[in-house]
Amino acid sequence: METVNPALLKPDPSSPIPSISTDVSRLSVAELREYVASVQNHIDALVLAVDGVATGASELDHLAAGVEELSHQVGRLQVKAAVRMESVVQELKDSQTFTPRRSRFRSATERLSQVLHVNPAEVQKRLDVAHAVSEAVAPAVADAFAQGLLTVGVAARIMSALERLEPAIEQLSPTREEAEALKWKVESDLVGIAVSGTPSAMERQVRVWQHQLDAQGVLPTREVKRELQGAFFKGKKMGLFEWTFRLDELQQEQFLTAVAPEVNPRTPDHVVGSDSGVVPLLDIDGLEIPVAMDESGKPVEPPKDDRSLGQKRLDGLMHAVTTALSTGKLSRHGGYQPQVVVNIDHKTLQDELTTHELFRSDAVHSGPMNPISIRQLACNAELIPVVLGSASQVVDAGSRKRLFTAEQRKLLYARDRGCTFPGCTRGVDRCEAHHVHEYSKGGVTTLENAAMVCSHHHHLVHETPWTIQMRQGVPYWQPPIDEEPDQPLMRNLYFHPEKAGQLALSA
Repeated sequence: METVNPALLKPDPSSPIPSISTDVSRLSVAELREYVASVQNHIDALVLAVDGVATGASELDHLAAGVEELSHQVGRLQVKAAVRMESVVQELKDSQTFTPRRSRFRSATERLSQVLHVNPAEVQKRLDVAHAVSEAVAPAVADAFAQGLLTVGVAARIMSALERLEPAIEQLSPTREEAEALKWKVESDLVGIAVSGTPSAMERQVRVWQHQLDAQGVLPTREVKRELQGAFFKGKKMGLFEWTFRLDELQQEQFLTAVAPEVNPRTPDHVVGSDSGVVPLLDIDGLEIPVAMDESGKPVEPPKDDRSLGQKRLDGLMHAVTTALSTGKLSRHGGYQPQVVVNIDHKTLQDELTTHELFRSDAVHSGPMNPISIRQLACNAELIPVVLGSASQVVDAGSRKRLFTAEQRKLLYARDRGCTFPGCTRGVDRCEAHHVHEYSKGGVTTLENAAMVCSHHHHLVHETPWTIQMRQGVPYWQPPIDEEPDQPLMRNLYFHPEKAGQLALSA
């Protein structure tokens, strides 16, 4: 039988709140509904009274505290109602007088969610608290909640934290008794802070306990790893693909080892000096040699490296990935060495996108890809571009003519020795060969049209107005006019201190 909505019961607001008999077992549901409706009407009166009452700040503090305590008591009622509904639904199922097919609700959680118009997660939170209170899973939480000192949300959050910390507590405790004592200490601490402080203070204390347990060398169990460890794709935001990684100790060390060359020395820019961690270049007289100069031989201030620490870590990781792809030592996939494969139509590869006409530009795994990214990838040997004609026929499938030969790369390494961006200190092992005049736009694969660039500055030259110009076999970088109105040509001297007085380098 469907119950009557309590909101439909509207007794006289001026009537006193009816008292409940001490023998609660004799109360009917109708009497309880009447009592709830009467309390609702008196709360309506309280709302009006609070709005217009004449009081000072101190008295208002006490009034607000009383109202908050009342809301906690309402939370107790919500939990009691939820667990009672769960019990009744289970009894009906056990008696075989109720089945999911004969009701539009499959569970107590779904039933309460629909009737009360709250999320199933909120209903489940109330049920979890009810179970913890009745089963004494968390005695300190149960006691504080029974006294109306905790909200449903805070009580559920403490129990969730205890459940997450319990494996670590048991792992670090020699005996079961010591584990129970430590768990009680953590629970009591969190309840005390939740009662006397704020939810955010309690959240901070959860992190404090987690850090203390981690500091003692706790290892994740197989269950914890199965639940938390891995690489998780979070979607695409503002043109960036978002991932979350959770690593064990060995994986963390391997990751830090891979990114270390990019983040160390930990300098926010390319300033050379003792504070930056980059050793300055000195001549035979002990004078510092500039790391960048313009085309007339005048020392210039190198541009700053404005990457964040997160970007540097990512660049280090991607360097490790691209190195693994280029060495051919990765496990075979489908009988072939893993390779980056993209599709792009010939017109899009050659032209800048200036209209809204349809075009073909995508990668095998990621799907649609901006043509600018493919143009940058076209500089690298690790990419196989499949270029399509107007009728989608394949007109080029990774022609080797665009790639620098091994002999060319040796000469290029000897000539540039590292990234050619002014002031950059990344060596050739962390650089890529870039076509100064893009191959996709007719650029040839020669030393006179090549420059070594690190991954960061490779993105820079493809994605911004920064350009490279060759002067007597030397790559010079020219900044955008909005950064440097004079647009001076600048070259990197960090890898060529002996050439500081010369205008050209020969391979």
